[in-house]
Amino acid sequence: MAPTVHRHALAEVAETYRTERAAAHTKLSISLPTSLVDELRTAATETGESISGLVAAAIRRSIDTAEQERLDRALALDAADNEAWARDALALTARAWADLEW
Repeated sequence: MAPTVHRHALAEVAETYRTERAAAHTKLSISLPTSLVDELRTAATETGESISGLVAAAIRRSIDTAEQERLDRALALDAADNEAWARDALALTARAWADLEW
């Protein structure tokens, strides 16, 4: 039975690669499981993309996802620090307003 290929997701991933075609390319030899290569070939045929294009786009998406996750973790840490700062500032502001003589 042929592997299920999600056409929309593959076309979306490959779209990124199309915009990078003018960039310099390096030939690279890799080993992949045969079943994955079969899926890749099927996807390339169904989407009209090259195998290199699909692989490059998938790698780019993986790197972008990892970078976004790293940024999200950093923002979450900043959010905790910012919340603590805001709580401290609120207490100081409340005291300052209470001490004001009108």
